[in-house]
Amino acid sequence: METFKGSYYKKICRNEGDGQEDMLDFANMVFGVSGECIDFGAFYPKAYSAARCGLVTHHVMEEHGKIRALVDSYPFTMRLRTGAQADSGMELKAVYIGTVSVHPHARNKGYMTALMERAQSDALAQGCALMVLDGNRHRYQHYGFERAGIRYSFHVAFRNVRHCCEALYGREYMERPRYCFEEIEGGDSPYLDAMFALYSRKNMVARNRDDFWLCLQGGHAVTFAVLCGGQLAGYVSLSADEHNVLEFEMDEKEQIPKMVYDLMAGTDSTQLGVDAGVDECGKMEFLEKICNNYSISMSHHMKILDYEAVLAFLFGWKQRYVTLAANDYVVGVKNTEDGKENNYRISVRADGTKVTRTDTRADAVFGELEFVSMLTTNLFFAEQQKGDGGKLKNAPTGWFPLPFYLPEADAF
Repeated sequence: METFKGSYYKKICRNEGDGQEDMLDFANMVFGVSGECIDFGAFYPKAYSAARCGLVTHHVMEEHGKIRALVDSYPFTMRLRTGAQADSGMELKAVYIGTVSVHPHARNKGYMTALMERAQSDALAQGCALMVLDGNRHRYQHYGFERAGIRYSFHVAFRNVRHCCEALYGREYMERPRYCFEEIEGGDSPYLDAMFALYSRKNMVARNRDDFWLCLQGGHAVTFAVLCGGQLAGYVSLSADEHNVLEFEMDEKEQIPKMVYDLMAGTDSTQLGVDAGVDECGKMEFLEKICNNYSISMSHHMKILDYEAVLAFLFGWKQRYVTLAANDYVVGVKNTEDGKENNYRISVRADGTKVTRTDTRADAVFGELEFVSMLTTNLFFAEQQKGDGGKLKNAPTGWFPLPFYLPEADAF
């Protein structure tokens, strides 16, 4: 325990479950005062269940033995789908920051800044290249985080799906349900292995078989096995109010419209939201057909700790679904604190991407927050339209924006 401004900082590491109940009570109280009634223990079983609590690192600030501020770190590993490229199966170690809470009587004392710094130091010591979190964008920009990625949200009306399905499959095909939905109620379900196999076909995954089911339970989501003729054909995870599909996978992508129709008919839904990542091209082809409209937003916040590792991973991810032109490009990143510039050469080839530090003059230079928003979101296209006056005027065609999207089951 270390002294800090008249208080004490304490880190409770993995496998030290003592005191977790007190910390969860504290977080529940703080969020309750803010009007958000959350039982963190039930809301995030992947982190706080008895079997998993040893994964989380608690960063705590205390006054006179009482918790006054808390930041928790949840480690996870992002993995690219195995492919034919040289970087097949590459991984990126990351940490998700969550349960960020300060007692109402202990605000404006610098506790959150101190705890965020501790969490970052701990992540670096663990070899993490990336930090991820959720919350108010401008609040967390103060700590070096920026919203990243592209999320497609499809807005589906039942009558639209019906018309689309009749056009795709014919009216006779629509006379009876093709799919039925069986709720998964425990980790011993016989469908989970096959569901995980479907999940593992994604370009990027952030779960393993051990935590797959616990992740799907996050946020009180309800998960169903999608059955056709008694055999597993996919799975779908719905928000607690059943108004949004948080995640789904289907063995046959061309049957997505029919599955959505049968799902909406079975749950008496007139409106449904469905999210997808920018790399999920097979899904988007059919979601676009059945939606009334769709919107584009950003995914979670990120803070890059290791630019070489993160850039190589994101380019490897993009090369899973797009053929990128071979080229070299140098990007510069200005450190927020000291203004120093670090340059990185990105070399894209057919067999993968290599990223190295270089003293070569950068083709484009960004601040740390600007780097994330400019290269991973739709802001890239707005900057490109500036032509010769834009920072990205020489960017290789098709390289950007880079993918970054995590389903809600991966959030913390």
